[in-house]
Amino acid sequence: MTFPSIVYKNLKYNFTRYISFYLVNSFIVAVLFMYGTLFFNDSIPSNTKSVFNFSFVAIVLFCIIFISYTQTYFVKFRGKEFGVYLTLGMTTSDLKKMIRRENIIIISISLLTGIAAGLLFSRMFYLILGKLLINIVYSISFDTFLLTISVFLPIFIISTFFTERYLTKLSIIEVIQSSSKKEIAATNPIIGFISIIVFAISLYLLPKVYTGDIFDGSKVILTLCALATLVSPFFIIGTLIGMFRSIIRKYPRIHNNNLLVLSNLVHRFLSYQTILYVVSLMVSLGIFLIGVGYTIHKNTITFNDLERPYDFMFIENDKYNHISQDEIRKVIEDNGGKIKKYTVLDYLSLPIYKMKDSKVKTGERTYSNSVIISESNYNKHMATNKDIKRGYMLDVFLDGGEIQTKPTEDIMFLMNKKSVQSPSKRFDDANITMNSSDFFRQVHSSDLFTVPKERILNDKAQFANLEYTNAYSTYHAYVVDDVDYEMLKRKSGYPDISKYHLINLTSGDKNKIFFEILSALRKVNHADETIWKNKAFLGGPINEKTLLEAYRPFSKTEKAERDLQLNGVFYFSMTFLGALLLISSSIVLFYKIVTDIAEEKQRIVIVRKIGITNREMKRNLTKQLKIIFFVPAMIGATMALYYIALVNTNYSKINYTMLQALLVVVVYILLQIVFYFGLRRKYLSSLNE
Repeated sequence: MTFPSIVYKNLKYNFTRYISFYLVNSFIVAVLFMYGTLFFNDSIPSNTKSVFNFSFVAIVLFCIIFISYTQTYFVKFRGKEFGVYLTLGMTTSDLKKMIRRENIIIISISLLTGIAAGLLFSRMFYLILGKLLINIVYSISFDTFLLTISVFLPIFIISTFFTERYLTKLSIIEVIQSSSKKEIAATNPIIGFISIIVFAISLYLLPKVYTGDIFDGSKVILTLCALATLVSPFFIIGTLIGMFRSIIRKYPRIHNNNLLVLSNLVHRFLSYQTILYVVSLMVSLGIFLIGVGYTIHKNTITFNDLERPYDFMFIENDKYNHISQDEIRKVIEDNGGKIKKYTVLDYLSLPIYKMKDSKVKTGERTYSNSVIISESNYNKHMATNKDIKRGYMLDVFLDGGEIQTKPTEDIMFLMNKKSVQSPSKRFDDANITMNSSDFFRQVHSSDLFTVPKERILNDKAQFANLEYTNAYSTYHAYVVDDVDYEMLKRKSGYPDISKYHLINLTSGDKNKIFFEILSALRKVNHADETIWKNKAFLGGPINEKTLLEAYRPFSKTEKAERDLQLNGVFYFSMTFLGALLLISSSIVLFYKIVTDIAEEKQRIVIVRKIGITNREMKRNLTKQLKIIFFVPAMIGATMALYYIALVNTNYSKINYTMLQALLVVVVYILLQIVFYFGLRRKYLSSLNE
């Protein structure tokens, strides 16, 4: 008998197992291909794709574990067959050669059908999500095929290599017994206890490190804590299986009622530990991605209203947008608009530096320039009665979602730009950090207006629309005493101050009026129609053109439309990836249950001999299925909510996001319940055959 004929007979005899093995590998290829269609889609913005990297790690991890698990199962349950071949004179080398030939056939077919399935289902995903969310151009690139093959093949080949080594080390008797050999493993309470402690500490530290409250927001500590929360559940799940059985033994009645379930958990300890962990991880990431995407998209209009109280806003200074109120009023009224409120708020813009622990850095999110408002102008604008003492300052935070905390840095305003030159760096560049001694060697104290952190007060107010470009930012405004303001203005030598133009309309076509405002301001800036075509301009190299682009007026309606488009793309991407992971987790569960059927049938025959009734057996099997289905679902959903809360820890609108995230979890749990009942019926009917 030749090897080709042996391979053919094996394929025919083990057709059901081969089909199962092939379908799993084909599914993995399809998942990789579908991921590639999204990752290499040019319609997805690059800032959205940054989220894909972590998802890619999770998908690769899923592929490694799932391929290894299915391949080990496939070879293990052919133990008796391999034992017969060895008894008839075949060597382990012959077995490895046979397995390689079989795997070449499976790999080839899996790649072809997997890619075909990926093409079909990715297109279906795009069509469905396009109808529900936003239409994204569907495209396929060569990189998608390359990614699929370059990830799948190495994992499969390496897994095959370890499977061959496993066969080489076994004797004939061990090979024959491998199909009935149980994955028994003793839990290590010490490792489990340490894992629980590490997990709890990491959960506690992670939000504090994330917000910079401890370890100065160290990325290394943040990464270690995040990894600990992801890895430690693997050991905790394994420990809990053993701990739960030990504890429940103290309650004989409960223990006896669940004896078969507990025995089976320990009986197949390793597979349960791995499956429960992998599914938990996939569910966690899947819900997290969908939850984050959904909350951002769902709250777009709500957040736009909260962050932008004015219909139109633009900045005027001595160089750009130099226009009078009367001219703007005329443009609005000539185009059918009725003005409800038109406010002009004067402010002074100076380079800002923050000092903490003998380190000086440029102000965050201010692009080196501050917004300084006099006490009288601020009170008039906001209809308040703030009293700021000389030498003190009110830090007004425009709520963009971030929670304002107590000041921890001294703030310095630079009044003489000539003193900030350095041979290697320019201090007026953003994101510069240096020792305070180096800073003060080049900047004289008389050129600085310094406010110690003890003299900085806090407030939150919508004094303007929340916007930022590479020229200015409205996240913060610093209110100072009128005398201090005049001193800053005099010493800085600015010929004129900057102004916020803030406009609300009672009626009128806002899009048409905004178009005319853009035209009027282009005229005063001596610019042509090519300027301000880009609605989403934020930065770029600083030059005359980009600075003028940065002073583009803002329309609340236009921003809402653009945010809906961008957030729709983000939600589409997150939903696509999240659904891919959740479907994959369901396939893992399905495969686990299908592969359990043969062994469960053998166990049913045995336990029936000791008097267990069909009703009792059905009840025990149902309990077992509940553990497989709902333990990872609950762990994954809880961890997803934790991480969604984590990324919103320093976010004032967390109540909006968490309510939406809970809705995503509820929908997932309901779908999981439907899936559970459907699969339970199939599972129990298969066992009765």
